[in-house]
Amino acid sequence: MRPLYLIRTLLLQNSRNIMLRSKLFIIPFHFRNAYSTLTSTHAYSQNLFSHFASTKFNMSAADITRMFKRNPSLQSLQTLDKVEQFVDMLNRYGCSQVQIAKIMMSQPPIISTSAERILEPKIKLLEDFGFQGETLAKLLASYPYILSVSLENTLLPKMEFLKNLFHSQEFLIKSLLRAPSIFSYDLEKTLKPSVVFWERWGFQGTELFRLLRHRPDILQRSSLTPAQVDLIREIGVAKESKAYTFIVGVVAISRIETLKAKIENLQLCGLSAEETWQVCRPAPQVLLYSKVRVRETMNFVVKDMELPANYIVKHTCLLHLNLEKVMRPRFLVWQKIKAMNVSSLSLLSVLKMPEERFVRNIIRGHPESTTLWMVYENAISKASNHTKSSIQC
Repeated sequence: MRPLYLIRTLLLQNSRNIMLRSKLFIIPFHFRNAYSTLTSTHAYSQNLFSHFASTKFNMSAADITRMFKRNPSLQSLQTLDKVEQFVDMLNRYGCSQVQIAKIMMSQPPIISTSAERILEPKIKLLEDFGFQGETLAKLLASYPYILSVSLENTLLPKMEFLKNLFHSQEFLIKSLLRAPSIFSYDLEKTLKPSVVFWERWGFQGTELFRLLRHRPDILQRSSLTPAQVDLIREIGVAKESKAYTFIVGVVAISRIETLKAKIENLQLCGLSAEETWQVCRPAPQVLLYSKVRVRETMNFVVKDMELPANYIVKHTCLLHLNLEKVMRPRFLVWQKIKAMNVSSLSLLSVLKMPEERFVRNIIRGHPESTTLWMVYENAISKASNHTKSSIQC
């Protein structure tokens, strides 16, 4: 029986050793993921395009990975001829390294296409419509998708339509730089119906031109909700007024909940409902300002300047002034002059003066110019520090 026992013991030990050795080769799940990441990164580092993008444009591995997902053919490039032609073409048309990198990361599929045969004709078309040098480079960088659309079926008919709509080449360029997303709107489904809609609203010819000048992105709208229509009527601006065009544009491209919150914010600052409309009618830009900006300005008017809240109704210009860089520094200078009892300057005129005139006439023209300049400079310095700290936060 002894030999059988020994044989059985040896077999058990061998089986345990085999299992132990096999376990050594089982890689835990989290290590397997790390290993796969390392191998994929290693593969990318050996890729021609990856090396080119990382060294020439300082692109990260994450950026390159995203580009490979959108254009897998970049991983198997045997030569960089097409990529270099693409980069050289953009360089010739004034694009900087940063702009080229932005275009490449935004539209990876176009990198491996023919620059001369497919892409350059689109750029030359944009040049024909007035985009040159800096404006052309800025447009391509702000909306690279324009290089991906069809030249004959999309870009050419859309550009001809927009040129006729905006009348002048100068305004066409400014509008498209301001709202390049217009290129994403479908010509037949969005742009043309939008023009028809606004013409029915009474914006024709010069009036339509003015509406587009304020809000070129209004071309995405071919309808207004009942709530938007009610708000336009509630504000109560006459159609003949220039403010009417501006208000319609703002209401059309804004969320109705956001606009109502801004209007309620004015009332929370101490204005009645009617006084709120009296502010919005001559100064509809207020509807574009943040609630925080309006609230801080109103608090300064009421608490620091010690004026009633409805003072802003007759002097809406105060809402447009920069609080930290204009209102507060000039108010402190005016306050200092008033304490000297040597002048009867109107506070409103001091606040509304152009910067150069304010410094020349109010500060340097005063007998105590050194003292006033210190007050003004300290206030401006505090405003700059406040801005920097806000950005860091």
